[in-house]
Amino acid sequence: MSRIHLVALLSLAALAVTGTALAAHNGNNKAELSGAGGVTGVAVVNYSEGQGTFNGTITVQGLAPNTSYSFYVTGAGAGAAGRLICSDTSNSTGTFTCNAQGLPLPGFTTAQVRTSGGAIVASGTFERRGNCRDPQQAGSQCKAPGQQP
Repeated sequence: MSRIHLVALLSLAALAVTGTALAAHNGNNKAELSGAGGVTGVAVVNYSEGQGTFNGTITVQGLAPNTSYSFYVTGAGAGAAGRLICSDTSNSTGTFTCNAQGLPLPGFTTAQVRTSGGAIVASGTFERRGNCRDPQQAGSQCKAPGQQP
């Protein structure tokens, strides 16, 4: 096999793997968070088509250092009380980061960061990106089986 053929074959293999990875997360949901005192952050919750579940991650700056916080999604199927995504403790500079995978979420519209006492210290509304996600999720561009387009 010539060197040109080998390079072409490897390029096609890399493209196939990349395409598969991109297809696995086709419903991207991003929220820019803000709170009092200059608190800012970003939450991302993606639908994983291959798994049929969601993966969530959040990073928020400007919080109290070494303090316990939780990341919730609320609205739609998650309701006003919300669904817990993950919890952790902010670092010594007040940055809170956590993530979780394999979440069976019923739909959501907002992201919230709460203290261990339940006070909301940052929030934001999700923007829907991508072409298709769980048909039962608020803002979905997919149709559930049996629904008309």
